[in-house]
Amino acid sequence: MMERTRCSTTIRHAAVLLGAMTLGGASLGCAAKVKQDVFDQTIADLRGDIEELDGRVSDNSDRIATNEQTLASLRSDLEALAAEFDDMKVSITEIEDGLRFAMPVHFEFDRADVRPTDRPALDRFATVAGKYYPAAVITVEGFADPAGSAAYNLRLSERRAQNVADYLTSQGGLDAAGIKTAAYGEARDRQVVPGAQGPGAAGMENRRVTFVIELGGEMARETVASAGEGS
Repeated sequence: MMERTRCSTTIRHAAVLLGAMTLGGASLGCAAKVKQDVFDQTIADLRGDIEELDGRVSDNSDRIATNEQTLASLRSDLEALAAEFDDMKVSITEIEDGLRFAMPVHFEFDRADVRPTDRPALDRFATVAGKYYPAAVITVEGFADPAGSAAYNLRLSERRAQNVADYLTSQGGLDAAGIKTAAYGEARDRQVVPGAQGPGAAGMENRRVTFVIELGGEMARETVASAGEGS
């Protein structure tokens, strides 16, 4: 929307300038002894710039409309997925140019492997996500509970995100080029149940991955390296 406004403003300014040059062309040409062919070429160049900007605004408007339609379709498909696995607590949050899809893919304490119980939901997610390739970029966000060191938990959450990303490509058939990972470790502002931690089943809500699906966007891949003990 900002790009559309900026281009429209540029066109208006160019149009005003073109009008001023056209109205004042004769007097300016006389006073400065500007040759008529130079003046005519300047006007022609300016008109061409206005037409180009107008085309860019039109193209951008079409892209926005298409993006909105695709986003609505994606949300509908994800809601259908949630209904299919109605025993799972799923949330869908709108972000700029995409959706954050929180589907409860959880992990055992201090483990990063994908649980067999989560594979059917991941398979279904891969089917939905594949429908929007290559328009969509998926970021798998990994998290850990706060047991252990923060440094280790960052690394553990990265392994969780990477293992899920690998599953989506190897078993779900998604293109690895369209999948990124991000690690958030035990970040308190992202914990589902603040402070909940293992061992055992306690804190499993915090040991998870979520998905960000962007249409035409891209999130930077976060890489972390650390050592220690964690959850």
